[in-house]
Amino acid sequence: MEALGLNNDVTLGGKKFHIQTSYSQPQGKIISNVFLNGQVIESNEVNVEKNLPAERIGQLMKNTHQSMITEMEILYYISEKVKAVRHAPSANKLGLLFIKRNLPDEAIEQFRLALEIDPFYSEAYVNLGKAYLLTQSFDKAVKVLKQGEEKAPDFADLKNYLGLAYIYKQEFKEAIDYLEKALEINKKYKDVHLNLAFALLGEAIHTGSVNLPAIQLIRNRIIQHLDNSINGQEIRQQRVEKVKELLLDENYQEAYQILQTEGNRILSDQVCDFENEFYLKFMYGGKGKDDQFIEQYINKLQELLKKNPDYADIRNNLGVAYLIQCRNLFLKSLEEFRTALKLNPNFKKAEKNLKLAENDGKGFLILLRAILK
Repeated sequence: MEALGLNNDVTLGGKKFHIQTSYSQPQGKIISNVFLNGQVIESNEVNVEKNLPAERIGQLMKNTHQSMITEMEILYYISEKVKAVRHAPSANKLGLLFIKRNLPDEAIEQFRLALEIDPFYSEAYVNLGKAYLLTQSFDKAVKVLKQGEEKAPDFADLKNYLGLAYIYKQEFKEAIDYLEKALEINKKYKDVHLNLAFALLGEAIHTGSVNLPAIQLIRNRIIQHLDNSINGQEIRQQRVEKVKELLLDENYQEAYQILQTEGNRILSDQVCDFENEFYLKFMYGGKGKDDQFIEQYINKLQELLKKNPDYADIRNNLGVAYLIQCRNLFLKSLEEFRTALKLNPNFKKAEKNLKLAENDGKGFLILLRAILK
């Protein structure tokens, strides 16, 4: 079959993106990539059924290609809307979406906006600090995370990322101090245990303690924190076991490099990034009445819940999603009552039901609006 490909340049937010979509017959996939300055910042793959006619493949390619362009346009459209309404949670969520798409400059702008609107928004301090760490602006990360810590001294996330920032600065004593304080707040914080193992090993290598008898005690402490860091994810489990093997073999430098890789992964990992996308599209992208869009979101949350049944955030998001689903059904019920009255203006029961629904339903809509804020 002749090679198929689509290419477009799109300028958004003062940046020129290149969208490229192609069909790989050996893989049986349509692959669509967004490039910025020659680097892929987002990808999407669509499986193609075997023996599908070339015309149908071509149409799927066009749809996938246009979808990638539209998604990028929507992202920047929402960015302008959020700047106009000045809603801190929306700016914070949008910043996370920009991070997901490897657009740190836009992410930093949104997190700064969130903090400008709400200087006590502790989560935005964390995310701005993470964005600076991803761009290797370690001093800026420390500065903003310390500002957040002053306002929210009991928020373990701020101390965790301060610890990670100091690890990257190779100031391990400060890192250990902040990470131990984070564990005082939440002793079961698995990422902190991992970062503390990272910091302790870095300090041992940095000071030359790996060559002293005391390394046995340090090594045992590191292994204890590694065991406490296991979070049910297979990749974490594999890396922890590998690091423990390397420690016992006294291969400390390679163990440190693996922990550094896991630290980088913690920075960019988002357990529920599609929640941010759903919220922003629902609030600003005209998806409020799209039942299929909401159903897909609920299905994703339910699948995620099977893997992480103890994640309170997922259960909270699922509760909100069910309320949104109720809202759409409620609006549909109003339409049916009104249609019934158009068909029969003397239909007293429909008239009564409509009045009851309109009056009592206002409270429900106010409730949902308050939750979404």
